[in-house]
Amino acid sequence: MRNRIFFGLLVCLVLFLACFSSSLAYYNFLSPEGNIYLEELKEKFREKEIVLKKEEGMIWTVITPKNSGVETRQAVKEAVYSEDGKFEAVYTFTDIIIRNPQSWTRVVWGFASKFHPYDIPRLHFVFDS
Repeated sequence: MRNRIFFGLLVCLVLFLACFSSSLAYYNFLSPEGNIYLEELKEKFREKEIVLKKEEGMIWTVITPKNSGVETRQAVKEAVYSEDGKFEAVYTFTDIIIRNPQSWTRVVWGFASKFHPYDIPRLHFVFDS
């Protein structure tokens, strides 16, 4: 019986957090300073997407955290060689320079990457002191 009550309270808590956790929520159980710090924390780790699409659909998406700036250089073509010096292919790199990232960066491959396997994002991370 205790386990059912505990499980019910846990489900209610999860539903409460899911329903009332919008980006501009004000929580009555926190102090005003706590709400300000919570909003600053959400803003610090907010993500942005850089997407490469072709006629077949999305090739890749780079999801970046909040940072000091992002620069992109499109269509840098380079010949890629294997370790033994044999020519492999000509890759089209999109250079993405991320300054002072404050969390993880993710790359998500889309369906069109099958049709354009040589279009690749190349990530550079710059940390200014």
